[in-house]
Amino acid sequence: MSNRFVRKSHFRHVFGKGAKKENTYFDIKMSCNGDGNHIAANDKYIIFATSGGGGPCCVIPMGKTGRVGVGAPKLNVHSSKTSDFAFSPFKSNVVATASEDCCIGISVLPENPDDFKGEPISSTLLEGHQKKVDFVKWHPCAQGILGSTAHDGMAAIWDVEENKQAYEFDMGASATCLEWNTNGSLATAALGNKKSLIWDPRTSKPAFNFKTGFSNAKNVFHDNLDLFGVGGSKMGCHEYHLYDLKKISEPVCEFEVDDSAGMLLTYYDADTSMLYLGSKGGSQVKYFELTKKKEGEMHKLSLHSMPKGIKGFFFLPKLMCDWKQCMIAKSMMVFNDHVQPVDFIVPRKSSLFAGELYPATYAGAPSLDGASWLGGENKAPILRSMDPKKANEAVGGVKVLSKADLIAENKALKAKIAELEAKLAAK
Repeated sequence: MSNRFVRKSHFRHVFGKGAKKENTYFDIKMSCNGDGNHIAANDKYIIFATSGGGGPCCVIPMGKTGRVGVGAPKLNVHSSKTSDFAFSPFKSNVVATASEDCCIGISVLPENPDDFKGEPISSTLLEGHQKKVDFVKWHPCAQGILGSTAHDGMAAIWDVEENKQAYEFDMGASATCLEWNTNGSLATAALGNKKSLIWDPRTSKPAFNFKTGFSNAKNVFHDNLDLFGVGGSKMGCHEYHLYDLKKISEPVCEFEVDDSAGMLLTYYDADTSMLYLGSKGGSQVKYFELTKKKEGEMHKLSLHSMPKGIKGFFFLPKLMCDWKQCMIAKSMMVFNDHVQPVDFIVPRKSSLFAGELYPATYAGAPSLDGASWLGGENKAPILRSMDPKKANEAVGGVKVLSKADLIAENKALKAKIAELEAKLAAK
């Protein structure tokens, strides 16, 4: 009799469910610049680069599917092509854009997406990089802190509230990705010289600088498992390696993903310890479950196939997942002329809330202000339950007001004072 057994997992039978054509965003003219995902989205907006003078980006309401067309409203705050974009995790209407004009745009859009007609409420350009900006990434816990990398091999940390550069770091080569760890105490970048860097952005020296041998690599923090991942192209195929940060000299796990030639696409869901891997030009997204029973292991679960190759993908915040469908991930797949929502679902017959599938997740609230983080403080991200019975529970965090909020509040207080003084004068 065989001693074979099946590893226990809640996610063994996860499948991808692509939206039908009428529920996609089609008739779009996308401009795929840079090495990013070519799209960003949240619960209110979707943004992607398009062709035209300057660096135009189409900005459309989330959920408003159907024909987009050339008449879609465009955000254009740059003088050259836009290469990357990122919505603030704390304010859905604030978006950062990276451009080949060496600037980073910070734009405030209307609270109601239907009110956006092409002009932001306000926009600011952050200047400091000497060559085109490749990536922008918001800090996951601190309000108003933004990271960026440029083609001259420089990384920068920006205090957006003060519109100034707070720190600069020479990476030694241009980056193919930029990521923060869970609490934002470390950042990582994979470089064009086949090395990877991990550093505290508030210092000028890297914590780890090691050679991976990957070209077009992508780095991922797997903090919940005390692991670090690097994936990319090596010897004509895609591989993904897991490292123990206590012993970075060699990987603890090596996994051959596929033989595709396009740049690797990665997304890691720390709630489920699932890693999603695709490639530009590839027609499959494979997903794995990561464990650390010994040193670190990757277990292949399944894959989602598409009829055409994708240009990029983007995964939406976990709070947007519909727990009634046992949806554990919600993504946007980018094709030549359309964007297709794809949901990843655990098949369940019960319609009750499945607590084992939904641990407390990222709440989208800052746990500290930017000045505290710049001063050396770190805090874990604010989490909230997806249990509908706990939907009204307070999530905590800090209430951080921007300069615009403070000016508006000050203006309202002055008006109130003037009104009270007028009433006293009338007596």
